[in-house]
Amino acid sequence: MLIDDIGSFPLPPGIDREWIERNFWSKEYEEMVQRAFLMKSKYVEVPNYPQFRDMVRMFLDPMKDPELQDDAYLISEKAAIIPEVELVEKIKVEKLRVCITGIFELYYREFGGVIYDDVLHNFAESVYRFARNATKYDNVVCLSFDEPSLGVAPDLQPAREQIESAYDFKLNVDTQVHLHEPLFYDRFLETGIEIIGIEAARDPRKMDAIDVEVLESAEKRIRIGVARTDVDCIISEFNERHNVNAWRSEELSLLAVEELESAEKILERLKIAKKKFGDLLSYIGPDCGLFAFPSQRAALKLLENVKRAKELWTT
Repeated sequence: MLIDDIGSFPLPPGIDREWIERNFWSKEYEEMVQRAFLMKSKYVEVPNYPQFRDMVRMFLDPMKDPELQDDAYLISEKAAIIPEVELVEKIKVEKLRVCITGIFELYYREFGGVIYDDVLHNFAESVYRFARNATKYDNVVCLSFDEPSLGVAPDLQPAREQIESAYDFKLNVDTQVHLHEPLFYDRFLETGIEIIGIEAARDPRKMDAIDVEVLESAEKRIRIGVARTDVDCIISEFNERHNVNAWRSEELSLLAVEELESAEKILERLKIAKKKFGDLLSYIGPDCGLFAFPSQRAALKLLENVKRAKELWTT
């Protein structure tokens, strides 16, 4: 059971995404990515590259660039590069997790819920090319496909056969799918996905939707979110309790995370997940990305508490 993180991370003060889109091959951005990765590495056993850019644009924009295409929405093999992975690889890294926005998420953002199989095929092949290029590095031990709209967007209802066809590939690393809701988890059981990831910290009852025997028979494993990332709710609750405004104070926001997402509370969820899934529980970490956290220190506090929870569990 390893600690990972989903990927997104707060920006440093004075930096916005517009600056990043103009400068993501610059020396300044390189140092920003490397610094954030090393900060996460203190608490996360398999840290994701810091996903500072928009999760859709960073993949869809190059896929739509005519100069980088082999066909419509089919990026050429040599262009299917994630800059942040290349930047992290410039420093000594033991283990790296790579998040790629999922096939159906990218398709849905571009075309909505009506699925044309030939177009979907090109999206799938493009995503696979990003994945194949990322996993050329030996220290990439986990690759996750982020599918937040599956089970959430009512007009996105791919057939089981479409999911199985889109994710019909094998990679030589742990492969996860990150789902915000577990509704479609069983449609990945006959795919190349090895680990089903669900968000369960905010609502641990979501674990009840997963049938352990079904996972075992399909030889799949599980990743469980054990730390809440709905930071708006965390800070709002803290403000109400103490009649303060933690959004205006970094120190108060740190206290909010420490009080409402303490290691002890995370440990309670970890125990529930471990009791239900046993050895099938391969990864734990925050529910989702940390981009919305008010500061990098606040995000790191949550990661620190996850690490402490695991240490409490093992002692």
